[in-house]
Amino acid sequence: MTEQNPSFTRGIFAGVVLDSLLFPYPRRLDERNPDEARTVRRLIKELRRLEGDLIDSAKFDDEETIPENVIRAFAEIGMLGLTIPKKYGGLELSSSAYARVFETLSAIDASLAVLVGVHCGLGSKAIVLHGNDQQKERYLPPLARGDFLAAYALTEPEVGSDAQNIKTTATLAKDESHWRLNGRKIWIGNGHRAGVIATFAQAFVQRRGETTQRPTAFLIRPDMPGFRVVGTVRKLGIRGSTQAELSYEGMIVPADHLLGSVGRGFSVAVHVLNAGRLTLAAGCTGGTKRSLKQMMEYGEQRVQFGHPLADFELTQHKLSRMASEIYASDAMLGVLASLVDRGDNDFSLEAACAKVFASEMVWRAADDMVQLAGGRGYVKPYPYERILRDSRINRIFEGANEVLRLFIALNGVQAPAEALKEIGSALRRPLRNLGLLSGYATSRVKLRLGQTSTLDIDVHERLRKHKEYFEKHVAELGSGTDRAIVRHREEIVDRQLVLERLANMAIDLFATASVIARTQSLIDERGVETCEREIALCDLFCVEAGRRFRGNRNMLDAREEDVDDTRRGIAAAVRSGKGYFVTDAILDE
Repeated sequence: MTEQNPSFTRGIFAGVVLDSLLFPYPRRLDERNPDEARTVRRLIKELRRLEGDLIDSAKFDDEETIPENVIRAFAEIGMLGLTIPKKYGGLELSSSAYARVFETLSAIDASLAVLVGVHCGLGSKAIVLHGNDQQKERYLPPLARGDFLAAYALTEPEVGSDAQNIKTTATLAKDESHWRLNGRKIWIGNGHRAGVIATFAQAFVQRRGETTQRPTAFLIRPDMPGFRVVGTVRKLGIRGSTQAELSYEGMIVPADHLLGSVGRGFSVAVHVLNAGRLTLAAGCTGGTKRSLKQMMEYGEQRVQFGHPLADFELTQHKLSRMASEIYASDAMLGVLASLVDRGDNDFSLEAACAKVFASEMVWRAADDMVQLAGGRGYVKPYPYERILRDSRINRIFEGANEVLRLFIALNGVQAPAEALKEIGSALRRPLRNLGLLSGYATSRVKLRLGQTSTLDIDVHERLRKHKEYFEKHVAELGSGTDRAIVRHREEIVDRQLVLERLANMAIDLFATASVIARTQSLIDERGVETCEREIALCDLFCVEAGRRFRGNRNMLDAREEDVDDTRRGIAAAVRSGKGYFVTDAILDE
């Protein structure tokens, strides 16, 4: 294998199965690190205690804030130091441990999960990963104690996922004592109450003898001259958390508050966000587990037509699908967390796959719960409508799912894509600019050298059929990617419908491989006789994922191009007609 940072998902686009990245399935945390597992259990126990005491999700939602006494209680139990090294007063949890704590927190209250996720997983994490010794000494201890919160300010009014093209500027003073920042940031979690904020601006750098602008990271504080909180926004969901608009008006930032080096801000942003997708996927999985429990309880208690709703097959369909998808998402989390903690591979595609899968799963689960509850699902004081509203943001957070699907497919097409390490969320015609066809041919040969398209491990006979279909589908993804490249050539970067199908195929394959690996590990550990329920979850998921895969595979056929042309034509008609363009079937105005 010649790829320095191997990726399971990048491999399957090439028709290659890097089974050593998933098999054997990672050991559980209590086997790998018993002390850390005890810390995680303590935190979960404390969260459950606070759930019945200070945590009032309905109140947070109504008042659109989280009270200071709740934040103080979180600080006291260590929840604000999860990612901060022990030498600075934090708990220094591994990615696996942090994800497990975040899963429970998200199931308890989504707004609190956002507050902690921004503080620990973005703001503090940026300092941990990229701060110098002085910055760490100054900011990490008070962040761990909860003296103030951290925030992370990247998004701007005109720039969402395209972080390379932020508009905020940073100009170095002539005496190099400070920078002046000018610009605006929007939707910044904790932004109105944070004591330190990792932020980004364009600074001038020398590249190949020319002066150009590159994103650069800084640490800022609200007491710096020129900093202003414009206001906060009202939202559909996660209302207890607060997102603010910030204005930098000639803001003076001391030179020693540069985070990392000049011109390397995009790397800072990408490294922080990649790890954040694991946490978000864990939170979505926890939220779906909560919805499944609520659906089961409601379905057993609510009687219609002489039977509990849980007796009806349509309800059972919802319950079984939700359980099998949780099983798959949980399996992906175990793999992804292990990959992140190992640190010897590229996990960015697996993180994107898990985030897309879990965020869409939690939305379906919340919607199914509202549907099952009927009128009660739509009104207060029942919690179901709030949970639905809270769930919706996850498909936008940490990179919109549409952008992440392009990210997955474009990286897969260019496997192993060494030149695209910093593609992140930019996606500005990356493959065409880098010479798609020549790069593609070279990387494909390298990746296949000495590798196979089969899953070269032994599985129990109950899993062999799933293994065979998985191998068949990996080969089909590889050949489908080949055909798409040949058919569209340089235009592949603009064929987003084709890229979406390739990404969906890869997501289901990563999920299927994770499920097979997890199920085999349980059989090895406990014996097949005690794993019948887990095998049933595996069976159901693999069958349904296989059906989705075949649907996407069939849509890669050249005949689907005609349907795509029709889609593009209708979209053009809607745009030219400024909306729906057909006369009303009953009566025109």
